[in-house]
Amino acid sequence: MAGSSKDIIDSLIAKFHAMSDLCKTFENENGALKAQLTQREQEIQALRQRYEELEKKYKNLKLSKTVAGQDVAGTEETKAKFARLVREIDKCIALLNE
Repeated sequence: MAGSSKDIIDSLIAKFHAMSDLCKTFENENGALKAQLTQREQEIQALRQRYEELEKKYKNLKLSKTVAGQDVAGTEETKAKFARLVREIDKCIALLNE
């Protein structure tokens, strides 16, 4: 009887050590994945900023081509933007005159 319970205890200890090692392995892997996720999030943020910069440059280029007369299709859009700017300037002047 004593040998049997000793075998069971030894088996449980071995299983505990195996589970403990497996847990440590998963913790290490989890840490590596968290670091990788942080790096990817930083890359995504940098790409978003770059995209926004390029989008602004594109809009400015499109506006300048329209003003220069190279882009006939965007003429109406440019006129609308200028009209909005003029209205805003008029509002500012009206506020200053009050």
